[in-house]
Amino acid sequence: MSCSLFEFCRLQELKTVRDFLFQNQSKESVEEKNITAENELSWDTSDWESGWDNDENKEEDSASSTKAEEEPSGQSQPWLQDCVVSLSPCADLLVVAREQKAAFLSAKWRTDDSGREEMTLAVTWSGHLSTEEGERVSSVIAIPLASQKRSSTGRPDWTCIVVGFTSGYVRFYTESGVLLLAQLLHVDPVLRLKCRTYEIPRHPGVTEQHEELSILYPAALVTIDGFSLFQSLRACRNQVARAAAAGSDVVPPPPLAYKKWGLQEMDTIVDHSSVGVMTLCVFDQMKNASILGGFHASVKGSPPAMSQFVTVGTGPYAGFYYAVEGNSQPLLSHVALAVASKLTSALFNAASGWLGWNKNKNEEEAAQKQKPKVEPATPLGIRFGLPDSRRHGESICLSPCNTLAGVTDDFGRVTLLDLARGAAIRMWKGYRDAQLGWLQVQEERGDREFSPSASLPRRHALFLIIYAPRRGILEVWAMQRGPRVGAFTVGKHCRLLYAGYHLMGVNSVTSQGWQLHTQQVCLLDPTTGAPRTINIPFHLALSDKKNERARDMHLLKRLSAVLKSRDMDPVSLEREAKSVLLEIKHPAIKKQALESLLSNRNAPVSCLTNVTSALHDALKQQDADEVEASLLQLCSSQLKLLQLYSDIQQLQSAADTEACSGNQDSLEGIEEELSRVGPALQRYAQLSSKPSVSFAQDSPDTPLSAQAFLTQLECAEDGEVKVNRRSDAEWNQLGNFMFWGCLCGKSPTHKVCDTLQLAGISPQQLLSLLMSVWLQREKEVLQKPVETVRNLHTLLIALSNMDGAVEESWDTQSVSPWWQQVRFTCIQSHNAAAALLAALVAHRAAKASITSRADSKLQSEWEAVSLELEQWVVCVRQLEDVLVLQTLLLVPSPQGTAGGAVVQCSIKTLQEGGTGGIADSVSKWVFRQNMAPERLKKILLRKETQDTGDQKEQKEDREEAEKCQEEADRTAELLLAVCQRFPDSLSPDLLFAHCCWEYVVQWNKDPEVHRYTDCSDFTLVPLGNTSFIFETYTFIKVTQNDLYSSND
Repeated sequence: MSCSLFEFCRLQELKTVRDFLFQNQSKESVEEKNITAENELSWDTSDWESGWDNDENKEEDSASSTKAEEEPSGQSQPWLQDCVVSLSPCADLLVVAREQKAAFLSAKWRTDDSGREEMTLAVTWSGHLSTEEGERVSSVIAIPLASQKRSSTGRPDWTCIVVGFTSGYVRFYTESGVLLLAQLLHVDPVLRLKCRTYEIPRHPGVTEQHEELSILYPAALVTIDGFSLFQSLRACRNQVARAAAAGSDVVPPPPLAYKKWGLQEMDTIVDHSSVGVMTLCVFDQMKNASILGGFHASVKGSPPAMSQFVTVGTGPYAGFYYAVEGNSQPLLSHVALAVASKLTSALFNAASGWLGWNKNKNEEEAAQKQKPKVEPATPLGIRFGLPDSRRHGESICLSPCNTLAGVTDDFGRVTLLDLARGAAIRMWKGYRDAQLGWLQVQEERGDREFSPSASLPRRHALFLIIYAPRRGILEVWAMQRGPRVGAFTVGKHCRLLYAGYHLMGVNSVTSQGWQLHTQQVCLLDPTTGAPRTINIPFHLALSDKKNERARDMHLLKRLSAVLKSRDMDPVSLEREAKSVLLEIKHPAIKKQALESLLSNRNAPVSCLTNVTSALHDALKQQDADEVEASLLQLCSSQLKLLQLYSDIQQLQSAADTEACSGNQDSLEGIEEELSRVGPALQRYAQLSSKPSVSFAQDSPDTPLSAQAFLTQLECAEDGEVKVNRRSDAEWNQLGNFMFWGCLCGKSPTHKVCDTLQLAGISPQQLLSLLMSVWLQREKEVLQKPVETVRNLHTLLIALSNMDGAVEESWDTQSVSPWWQQVRFTCIQSHNAAAALLAALVAHRAAKASITSRADSKLQSEWEAVSLELEQWVVCVRQLEDVLVLQTLLLVPSPQGTAGGAVVQCSIKTLQEGGTGGIADSVSKWVFRQNMAPERLKKILLRKETQDTGDQKEQKEDREEAEKCQEEADRTAELLLAVCQRFPDSLSPDLLFAHCCWEYVVQWNKDPEVHRYTDCSDFTLVPLGNTSFIFETYTFIKVTQNDLYSSND
C-alpha cells in the first residue's frame, strides 16, 4: 500500500477571485501592449504602406487586438504564486490576498448530480483590506478559535484572519471582513506571520508548549501570548456584534500585550520559526556557561527556561536565538539612551521655539502625533548559527514535534535541521523554489494489536512533504534518514499549504474527548480548483518485518474501505480485491481478508468465485512448505460451496421437464385421501388466511445471498458438507433456496437432488430442510395442494434413494429412523394442514418402499404388514383430529369480546396436555365466542340425538339458523365434529366444568363484568367442581367484602 492524493472539497468562483485580484493589472497590461505596439510602428511607412490592402490591415489589427485582450483574461499562468494564500487547519476557510485586496472563501455543503453531499469553498467576502496609503498585504494566516461550550466536539467556533501589512500594522478580521483589532507593532514591513497552538504531550517529561502568535520584521520579532490574544479577540468580536445590533460606534479596544525582540548579529532575515519553551540538560547548561562566561563562570542550580527562535537568511545562513523567560525588559543602557534622546529632543524643540526655527514643522509634528507610539525592541543576540556566505535561506518549516525543521535556499537545496543539536543532518538537491510541509501519521489500532508493546501509547511517524514547482512533482520522505515513500506528478503552478497549528484556545482540560478535524497539508491546484490532501500509511515509516505486517494490515483496511463503498462497480471491486489479496504476505491476515470479502453482501457471486479461485491458484503455485494448510483448505472449501450455490441458482431458473407418469400411479391413493380431507383443508385454509403485517426482509421469497449460504454451510476436510443450524429463520431460508423451486415445479427435482448429493450433504439434513420449508409455506401449499403434494412425493422418493438415507439392513418389521424423522417433525408441527399432507405423502412413500423390499425378499402374494405402516396410520388419524380441532380454534370471535391469542395445537402439545388439555382449549374458545350456556347445551344435545332424526328439533335448528346466521351453524357443525373426534376429552360434564371454570377465572380478574357470572350458570356442572370453585374464588371475594364493610 502506497501514498495517495484525494480531494476533500471543491473551490467555487476561483476565476472570479482571480479577476478581482488582478483587475488593475489586466487593464494596465493591455494598455502597455498597445503603447509599445504603437511605438514600434511609429516610423515612416508612406513608401510601402500603399501597397498593402486596407482590408488585410484591418483584419490584422483586429486579430492583434483580440489576442491582446485574450492574454490578460486567460491568466492561467502562475497567478496564485503572486498571491498570499492561507488555509485554515479545519479546511473551512481559505484566504487569498494580493496587494490591497483579499477574498475569503468559506465552506458550504451542496448536493451534486448523483445525490451525494460534498463540501465546497465559496466566496463569502471580498474587498480592500488596506487603510494606510501605499501599504500592501505581506502575510496572512487564518486561525480557528475553539468553542468554550461544553457540548463542543472539536469544531471551531469561528475563524480569525490575521493580516500583516508592509506598513508594520497587524490587523485582525472576522470571516465576514469586519475589522476587530489593529495595532502597529513595528515600523518595518511584516515579513511573516506564524502561529503555535496547544499540543497534547505524547510522552511524560515533554515541556508543555503554550499558544503564541509570532510576527517577523526585518530586524525584530514580536510574540503575542495565545491566551491573552484569544480572550481579546473574543471580547472584540462580542463588542462588534453588540455595537452592530445597537447601531452605535465601536469602542477602540486596548492594545495587545506583546514581547519584541531585536534580532542582532544577522545580516538579513527572511523567515523564522518559534520553537517554543525548552529547558537544557545540566551538561548543556554547563557547556553554554563555559563558552559564554569562560573558566570561572558560575552555573545556577536549575536550568532556566528559554524560548528558542530559529531564523534563516544570510550572514549566517541559519541563526539560533534563545530568550530566557522573564528577561524581556529593555536593558539599562538602552533605557538611559532612550531617556537622554527624549531630553535632548525636548531642549532642542524649546530652544528652536524661542529662536523661531520651528515655523515650518507644525505640520510634521501633527503628523507624528497621529502615529501610535512604537515600543523599542529588547536586543537579543544570536547564540550560534550555520555560516555559509554564498547560501541565502528562503524559508523554514517547523515539524509538528518541534525537533526538526526544513530549510530552503537559493541554491535549490532542502536542508533538514536538528533543532536540539543545532546541526544540519540531511540535504536534498534539485528543488529550486521548493515548498515544504510536514505530515504526522498516528499508528492505527489494528496495527498495534500485533505489536508486543500493545499496552503502550500509539506511535507517530513523521514525513517531510516537498513540492518542486519547476519539476511539477510532490514527494514524501520518511524522517529522519528514511527513503522516499511517495511521489506524485502534479501541476507546476500549485501551492503547498501547511499551517503547522490547530485550534487556538485549547488546553489540557478542554481538549479531553475532542476529535480535532484538521488537515495538516493541502495541495491547491488553481487549474482544477480542487484542494487535495495526502494520505500516508503508517507502515511506510517502518522497516523489514514490522513494515511487512503493518503493510498487510493497511491492505486489509483498504479492502474493508473498498467493500464498504457502494459506488464501486463489480468489475472494479473484483480487480481491487484480487490485487489486495495477492499482495498480502502473512497467511493470517490473508485469511482474514478473504473472510471479510466472503462475508460482504455487496460482492456478487462471480466476484467471490473469481477472487477465491485466483488466490487458490496462487497458493497452489507456491511451494508446499511455504503454504499454510488452513488457508489452502479454506480456499478449496469456499470454492466448492460457491460452486454449489451457483449450480442451485442456475437450476432454479431451469424449467422442470421431467416426466411425471411414474408419479401419477403412485399418487392414486393420495388423491383419494385428498378428496376425503379436502373440505377440512378448505375450511382450514379460509380461516388461516387472514391478512397480517410482515417486513419485506422477513418474507420467505427473499433470495438467499451467497454470504448467508456460506455462513450456514461448512465443508470438512474429507469433503463432507455440514449444515449449521443457527436460527429457525436462517434454516427456513436455506430450505426455501434449495427445495421451494422443486415444490412449485419450477426446478428439476432429480437434478437438484443429484447436485446436493454430489456436494456431500447428508440426506438427514436435506430431509430436515425439506420438511421445514414445507411446513413453513403452508399457505402456498394449500393454494395448489395436488401439484405440491406430487412434487413433495417426488422429492421424498429422491431423498430416500440417496446413500445413507434408508439403511440397507433395515427390517421392515421395525421402525425406520428415516421415516421416524419425518413422523416426529409432523407430530411437533403446529401447521396442521401441511403436517397432514406431509404425513399422507410419507405414508404412501414408506408403503411403496416397504412393498418393494418385501417383494424382493418374499417373492409371494402375501401383503406386507409392518410396524412402520401402523404408526403412519395412527399418525395420519391423529393429524386429522388435530386439523379439525385447530380449525375450530381458528374461528374468529365476535368483536368486542375479551380473550387471548389463538391456541396453536399439535399432537405433541395435546399429548403433553393430558386428558383435560383439549377441554381446556375448547373452553377458552367458547369464552372467546361469548357462547351462552343454553346454546352450548343445544349443540351437545344435538350431538346425542342427531341419530334419532327428531323432526321437531330440526325445525327449531332451521329457525335458529335463520335468526343467527349461516356461519353460526357451520361453527356448531365444526364443534360437533370436534366432539365426535374427542368423545372422552369433550364429554358434556367435562366440557361444562371447564367452561364454568374459565368464566369464573375471568370474573375473578374483572368482577365488574356481570356477563361472566351470568354465563357461569352451568346446571350440568358436577357438585364437587361447584364447591371447589366456591372455595377458591367466591368465598374469598365474599370475606373480603365483609371485611371492607366492617371497617366502614
